[in-house]
Amino acid sequence: MIVLLAPLALVAAHADDDSGFDHSHARLATFLSGAVSAKGVDYGTLASRRSTLDAYVTQIREARTDGWSNAQKLALWVNAYNAYTLQLMLDNGPPSSIMNLDGGKVWDTRRFQVAGASVTLNDLEHQRARKIADGRVHAVVNCASKGCPPLPPSPLTPQGQSGQMDRATRTWAATNAFTLQGDTILLSKIFDWYGDDFTKENKGDIAGVEGKAENALWFLSRFVDAPTKSKLLSGTLSVDWQDYDWALNAR
Repeated sequence: MIVLLAPLALVAAHADDDSGFDHSHARLATFLSGAVSAKGVDYGTLASRRSTLDAYVTQIREARTDGWSNAQKLALWVNAYNAYTLQLMLDNGPPSSIMNLDGGKVWDTRRFQVAGASVTLNDLEHQRARKIADGRVHAVVNCASKGCPPLPPSPLTPQGQSGQMDRATRTWAATNAFTLQGDTILLSKIFDWYGDDFTKENKGDIAGVEGKAENALWFLSRFVDAPTKSKLLSGTLSVDWQDYDWALNAR
C-alpha cells in the first residue's frame, strides 16, 4: 500500500515567508493551548475558541506553497489534517466516534481547501504528509479517536521539526502504541496498516517476529527506556494486534 518514504527535509524557516504565511502556525497553537494532552481533548474548551480555529483555517486555505521546504509543507499538511478533523468534531456535536460520520468514510467523502487545492483528509495524510515523512508522522496525525496516537498539544512547525516528532513518538510509545501483557506484546494496528512506513527502522532479525511486527519493534525501541528496549528486541515476545478504539478522544 505504501512505498518507502523520503527523509524529512528539516530546513529552518522564519515565522513568515514572502507570501506572509505564518509558519509558526500561531493561531492553531492558541486554539490548542491547554485543551489537549496525552489524556485527550477538551472539546468544550475548543468549542469556545471556534473563531480562532476558523481564522486559522482561512490562513491554510489561502497559503501558497511555491518555494516551500519539505519541512514547511509537512507542517502545513499535518496541521491542516488535525485542524479540519477537530472542526468536523465540533461541527457534529462532537459525535461519540468519527466513524459515525458518513458511514465511516469521512476521510474520503469530505473535501477541504488547503493551499488552493480541494483535498480530502486521506489526501492530506497519504498523498502529501506520508510521502515526505518517515514513520514518526503517524505520531502527529490524529483522527479524533482513542486508538490514534495522542494529538500533540501544539502544532507541528518547520523549526525544530525532528525534535517535535521525536517527542510525539515518545508520547505515543508511552501511551497506546503497544501494550505488554507478560510475554505478549499487542501492537497498534497502525503498524499493521502502514507497515512499510517503518521498514527502514529494521536493523536485523528478532527471533520469532517478522515483517510488519518486526519493523514496529525496531521503530519503538528508539523511543522507550532501556529496559523496555531490551525486552522489545529480546526475541522472547509473541506479537498480536490491538483492537483499534474508534471512540472519541475526549478527556
